[in-house]
Amino acid sequence: MPNNQDFSTQIEELLPKAWKEGIQPWRNLEGIEELFEVGLASLRGGKRTRARLAQTGFAAISGGQTTPPRGVYDLAIALEIYQASALVHDDIIDNAPLRRGKDATHISFTKNHQAGNRQGNSTEYGKMAGILLGDVLLAVADYYAFNVASTLETGYEFFTNWTEMTREVGVGQYLDLRLETDNLDPATALEQILTVIRHKSGRYSVAHPLTLGARLANASDSQLKTLFAIGEYWGIAFQLCDDELGVFGNPRQTGKPAGGDLTEGKKTVLWSLARQMLSENALEKLQQVFANRAATSEQIQELTQALNEQGVRDKHRELINEYAMRGNALVENGNFNQSGREALLELGRLLVERKS
Repeated sequence: MPNNQDFSTQIEELLPKAWKEGIQPWRNLEGIEELFEVGLASLRGGKRTRARLAQTGFAAISGGQTTPPRGVYDLAIALEIYQASALVHDDIIDNAPLRRGKDATHISFTKNHQAGNRQGNSTEYGKMAGILLGDVLLAVADYYAFNVASTLETGYEFFTNWTEMTREVGVGQYLDLRLETDNLDPATALEQILTVIRHKSGRYSVAHPLTLGARLANASDSQLKTLFAIGEYWGIAFQLCDDELGVFGNPRQTGKPAGGDLTEGKKTVLWSLARQMLSENALEKLQQVFANRAATSEQIQELTQALNEQGVRDKHRELINEYAMRGNALVENGNFNQSGREALLELGRLLVERKS
């Protein structure tokens, strides 16, 4: 079996070809080139985490198979294209200007509109075009997922699993939108936020890719159930890591501005812990920065320093480790061969030990 790095490199090379094939029937339409090029740009970069999870889910069940079947590659492609779709829509919802250190997709469309001296409002065009590109990316992802399903005796179950993932992300996105507008009770905010994490990102980031990959190796129902539980724990840990990087990460590594989650007003677990643990003076700093895109670098730095010094970041890291260890325990006790267990634990470690 190729290592995860080799597999990620292969998926990186296959994605442009897959995107081209996905919209090939319409490539000759006038004006479609912009959609193709911006879509292609949305697929560049990233760690190919979901592709690697699918491959690892397959490996956890198949054991010593040296070369994954074609279906694993098609599934990995489908997951990465779907991820691009979700990010395109997410950046529009968040009004995020950057993705992976470059213009977010809707910003690229906006700049193309301006450069072309076209009619209408460039910003509105950028957002509408971004929504439509996200929809096309989702449709192409479905195309590849259905290709996988059509080759399996259990294709119905596989595709049901796939659509459960895509449907749940939409529901989770809505819950997240509601969360941002609700006046949260500090006593219950943490559990509400964790519920959103579970449905918006935790399951689709880890649990579903793992089980979809395992289905290609004919995993039993008990193995699928265990893998999903592992993935749910790891998925929450993965998202909490992402939230930590959104505040404390190095912009050169994350591709996002320092303290971006704070100035964007994201109600994360870290934010919830900060409201409970910060001193009165530090809470005032939080109020000055939170949901304030005009906050200065000095204000952000003072707040992050308080989060460090007053134990908020340490408490948040404890939660990450707790969820990671719950998943690890299930791996150790699960019905997996030794090579599969090792592959799972290695990827689980990478999910929570990252800088971007």
